[in-house]
Amino acid sequence: MKLKTAICALALTMILSGCGSLSGGHNIDSGFAYIESHQYDNALESFSVAEEKGEDACLIHRGRGIAYLYKNEYELAVNELLASLATDEGIVDDMDFDTNYYLAEAYYKLGEYNKAKEVYDAIIGLRSKDSNAYYLRGTAELAAGDHDLGYADFTKAISLNPKDYSMMIMICKSLDEQGYGEEGRSILSKAMENGSDFMSNYERGQIYFYLGDYQSAVQYLETASNERDQDKEPVILMLGHTLETMGDYSTACSKYSNYLRDNPSSAVVYNRLGMCQIKLADYESAVASFEAGIAIDDKAMNQALTLNQITAYEYMGEFNLASSLMTTYLETYPEDETAIRENIFLSTR
Repeated sequence: MKLKTAICALALTMILSGCGSLSGGHNIDSGFAYIESHQYDNALESFSVAEEKGEDACLIHRGRGIAYLYKNEYELAVNELLASLATDEGIVDDMDFDTNYYLAEAYYKLGEYNKAKEVYDAIIGLRSKDSNAYYLRGTAELAAGDHDLGYADFTKAISLNPKDYSMMIMICKSLDEQGYGEEGRSILSKAMENGSDFMSNYERGQIYFYLGDYQSAVQYLETASNERDQDKEPVILMLGHTLETMGDYSTACSKYSNYLRDNPSSAVVYNRLGMCQIKLADYESAVASFEAGIAIDDKAMNQALTLNQITAYEYMGEFNLASSLMTTYLETYPEDETAIRENIFLSTR
């Protein structure tokens, strides 16, 4: 038993070892800038050059781990993030905790929920009032099939931050995904009863949406969309999503279009507008919306916009054009297995 305890202690020491500052060299800085702009292959190339130049190994592994995580290459992400945490023996700082969050996420994406839980255990061991760690550990426990432990961690997270309504919504979604939707809605109902005076109109609108009261959700989201100090984009996206859920695609399109007149650089809203226009069988308008979104060159949205544009051309019956665009798409995003299957379908048309 003593030996087992010593091994566990050693493992936690490795997981929470120090990693220094984020100033590790020119190529490392370039790599993280590429990650910020969602250019993950370019980031990996920069980290390889950084390694050749002898720049900070801890930060190189960290950067690679994050890039692989966002490329959905989770095993490689785990290996790099563990290497980052094992490379440096500095004092534990905020960046080390951040790296551990990435590591736990990679384990979770791999379906290794117990390993993700162990990382969160280590974080909570040093930060006992970290509500986010309790919430995330709860999701891992719930996914691993331990409802009681997961729910207890959710309760703890809420008690540590009782006005974090965004976290409560995420807890509700996590419970719903695992078949405990009623429990999630109960949490939101209690939040509405006990803390509605502290909520913004946007938060009220979100909560009413997840409670299934779409009319009330629309009411509060409309109010939030007219508030000066409110970030409008998430409000419009939530309002449009609510209207779409109600089947009111025409009004949703109107909300998206009105927003874009004043905010023409929102690729994500162009994407939602295009998808909504597809629902209305207005395929030419959908193609135009996707093209406008692609022209913004938002690296985080380009893949979705391009694929949705191809889908719109398919609905129009423009199969040759869709096939040609799909070939180009797969040259840029060769890892998209769904698109590969769709390309096979297009080749038969």
